[in-house]
Amino acid sequence: NNPFPFSFTYDGKDLRGALLESWENASTSQTLASGQLQQTTTWRDSETGIEVRYETISYNDYGASEWVIYFTNNSDQETPVLENIQIADFTWNESGQADYELYYAEGSHERITDFQPMQKTLTEEAPAVFTSYGGRPSDGFLPFFNVATPSRGIIIALGWTGQWSASFTRQDGGVRFQGGMETARFKLMPHETVRTPSALVLPWQGDDRMVGQNRFRRLLLDHYVPQYDGTPVEPLMAASPHAVIPFEKTDEANMLEIVHNIAAHKLPVDYFWIDAGWFSSPENNWARGVGNFQPDPVRFPGGLKPVADAAHEAGMKFLLWFEPERVMPGTFLFEQHPDWLLKPPATLPIPLKYQYNDQFNLLNLGQPEAEKWLTETVSTMIRDIGIDVYRNDFNMYPSFYWRNDELPDRQGIREIKYVQALYRYFDALRQNSPQLILDTCASGGRRIDIEMIKRALILTRSDYLWDPTGQQCHTYGLAQWLPITGIGSASTDQYNCRSGYGSHFSFAINYLSPDQAVWDSAQNTLDECKALAPMFRKDFYTLTPYSTENNVWMAWQFHDPENQVGLIQAFRRQDCPDDTLCCFLHDLDPKIAYSFTNLDSHETMQINTDDLINKGFTITLTQKPSAAIFTYEIAK
Repeated sequence: NNPFPFSFTYDGKDLRGALLESWENASTSQTLASGQLQQTTTWRDSETGIEVRYETISYNDYGASEWVIYFTNNSDQETPVLENIQIADFTWNESGQADYELYYAEGSHERITDFQPMQKTLTEEAPAVFTSYGGRPSDGFLPFFNVATPSRGIIIALGWTGQWSASFTRQDGGVRFQGGMETARFKLMPHETVRTPSALVLPWQGDDRMVGQNRFRRLLLDHYVPQYDGTPVEPLMAASPHAVIPFEKTDEANMLEIVHNIAAHKLPVDYFWIDAGWFSSPENNWARGVGNFQPDPVRFPGGLKPVADAAHEAGMKFLLWFEPERVMPGTFLFEQHPDWLLKPPATLPIPLKYQYNDQFNLLNLGQPEAEKWLTETVSTMIRDIGIDVYRNDFNMYPSFYWRNDELPDRQGIREIKYVQALYRYFDALRQNSPQLILDTCASGGRRIDIEMIKRALILTRSDYLWDPTGQQCHTYGLAQWLPITGIGSASTDQYNCRSGYGSHFSFAINYLSPDQAVWDSAQNTLDECKALAPMFRKDFYTLTPYSTENNVWMAWQFHDPENQVGLIQAFRRQDCPDDTLCCFLHDLDPKIAYSFTNLDSHETMQINTDDLINKGFTITLTQKPSAAIFTYEIAK
């Protein structure tokens, strides 16, 4: 029996329950500025000097709780070994329930199936075990899980921007969950402190697991996503020039021309987005220039400030891409600070061997000097250039670097110090520039976990880009977990654009086009997406099965239960033989009628809820592929 929702082994002893309580302990509580209750319990072992600090935050409006553990060696001697550290170790037992279903999702791996919804019946035959891949938390699986019975459930989420593991085991009539770092076995050096992953638990009640999914979306929106002036970050509509200007061809002249064109056409974009390649790049290959932090003096003789200034003058904010953790041969960091780098191990798996052959070096943020230099350098660039959105990419598999040549009694320490420094770095950027928006990109959306959600948006959720079927599938899967998602389009085609709609939208089109029709189409798209964007943060329900095939319909619903308004998006894919789709909407008030508006024909229709419940809502599209959007509200 364990009164605490975690466990670990210390000096060969299983530290839980009465054994842990035999140490000196103290508890405190405080109300945070956000209004949440934080409780801290500390245990100290007088013999070895180790201190265990267990911090919890209670989200009473949701009945949810998040916790994290810190281990500190207060002595002048090394501690015995800590191992088997499960930041979450508890059993959820729903009395009388024989069936436990586990809902989860694939992570991001540049595939059409990224974020594919998954389901598994938990049985006593074998545990369900999950791990991330390569040290990025959403490469493989999302670190979010929903355990459901016919009448209630519990959502469990991990916060660790590294290599995690999780398992679900049926035992004693319930489900035991264990989660934490995949590899952690270490002694602590004198006066050393380390932290663990965090865990979040959200209970829910209802006969539909989407009740839990939507409570999770609301919890994240209310308490996790970055806030500015007391409210969640606003929807973000961005213009990307890279549909027509390759990364290595960006320069001051063509960037200024595009900014001026956008301003001249009064296109309603909020951000101007420059991605990779603005720095000096050997062999005209942007990837080989990663590790340089100064703009290419030939292409940007005045630096990037003239572009940022022009964007600001045009009423836009400025987004700039960085990849500070990767360092390539011949670049500034490679030449000036080789002692800060972790070299690529020769033992990299064959599919990743290119990172050894091309010498991808990892900037070791766990070294205080490296962390300090990076924080000061990038903070200064943000201030001097006038950067409004800092985009942090990461195209490496760091766990293989962290684990290379680790000592048997220090396994996991390099990863912990790195991840701790990464969080401090992100927090420092925001502290130094309070209105700065952070964007985490890692070969697409491979750094999604609750710790990153607290700090950053995920503007590029997958590097599987611009295929409308893929974008539909990604929204279908990821919107079941995150309240803020979207992608954009590289075309003004309505079907493509609507497939990429969301709370943020990146438009990568030809901003040098002399064709007014391109600009008119872009205007219409942005007007429509901007008007709908707030609704994309409301409750989400799927209306069709998930499919990557092109001979089907896909549809979903966003619903605001407080105001009883919402929208339906439906897509008839290019090989679908059916002109009509009948779908059944969720969470409607049975006592009222609704007015539906077709955003293409602008026709309205009034339907009572009985008909919607019994007969469904029918959508007709005669062309393929094509996309329909209906909004609805209470009939007047």
